[in-house]
Amino acid sequence: MTSHFRGSDTIMIMAFLVFLPFLEIPVMAGGSEDMTIDNPIAELSSRDELVHMAGYGEEKLSTVTISGKLLCHACADIHDHHHQANQLDQPLPAPAPVSGASVAVFCGTSWKSRKSCARATTDEYGDFLIDLPSHLHAIPNLEKVCLVRVLHLSKNSDCRPAFTGKHKAIRLLSIEDGSRAYTVKTIHLTTKHSKSCRNVSRNSKDMIHVYYQEKGN
Repeated sequence: MTSHFRGSDTIMIMAFLVFLPFLEIPVMAGGSEDMTIDNPIAELSSRDELVHMAGYGEEKLSTVTISGKLLCHACADIHDHHHQANQLDQPLPAPAPVSGASVAVFCGTSWKSRKSCARATTDEYGDFLIDLPSHLHAIPNLEKVCLVRVLHLSKNSDCRPAFTGKHKAIRLLSIEDGSRAYTVKTIHLTTKHSKSCRNVSRNSKDMIHVYYQEKGN
C-alpha cells in the first residue's frame, strides 16, 4: 500500500515538472505586459521619444529656430516709382541687405507679458537666425505667442531706425527629427537721409508692403 502511494506521488511530481515550463510562459508574458503598462519609466521614455521627434524637448538635441531677412529700400527710388503708371506691374529697384542689425524674438501670452527671449544679428546678406532657448521648446504653437522685432540698426546704416518698432508674426516652416523651423516675412525698411525720404507719403511706404505681398514675399 505504501509503495502504491509512493509510486503515485512520483508520477504526480514528474507530471508537474513536465508541465511547469508551460505554466510559467504565460505568467512571464503577462508579467512583461504588466511591466510595460505599469512602469512609468517606460511610459516616460516613449513620451520623450515622441517629444524629441517633434522638436518639443528641452534637451539640447531639440532645436527651434526663427529665420528672416532685413532689406532697405532707397526712398528716392520708391518715390519715383510711386508716380509711375501700373506701379505694381513694374519691379521695384533692388533693395540693399541690412547687415549688423539687432533682431529679437519676444514671447508671451499678452502684450504686457511678452519678454525678449533671444537675439541675433543680421549678416552681410541681411539674413538672421535666432536659436530659441530650450525652455521654449515645449511650447507647441509658438506662432501664437512669439513675435520678431528689429531692436536697432548699426550706426553706419542708411536705413531709418524709426521704422524698426513693428512686431512681425512668425510662421511654422518645417518640422524634422528633433527640430522645428519658423520664419518671418521679409522686413522692409527705407533710407533716412534723402529729401524724398522726408517728403515721401505714407502711401509710398505702404506700397512696398503691397508690392511684396503681391510677389509672395
